[in-house]
Amino acid sequence: MRLPQPIIELVRRAILDLLTEIGGEHNDDVVARWLVGVGHRVARREVRDQLRWLHSQDLVSLEEVGPYLVARVLADGRDVSNGLMTVDGISRHKTGD
Repeated sequence: MRLPQPIIELVRRAILDLLTEIGGEHNDDVVARWLVGVGHRVARREVRDQLRWLHSQDLVSLEEVGPYLVARVLADGRDVSNGLMTVDGISRHKTGD
């Protein structure tokens, strides 16, 4: 199921917020479970797709480790999460605000 664009933008922001808050990196499985925990019903496949999109915007780096996709937030991704930078396709509203 394809998510509506406004939801995708919220999910992208939530991913950046999570990575920033936890010290910078985690794998797609943990990110997917965290998103469900904060109210975003998102499949792991969708999380992987959004991580790849964030990577294409130079906001995260990605590394395949076994069955996992490990994302590491980059400086611009932290700036988006901290409200210092905006990127089309990512919600301006911080997760939980």
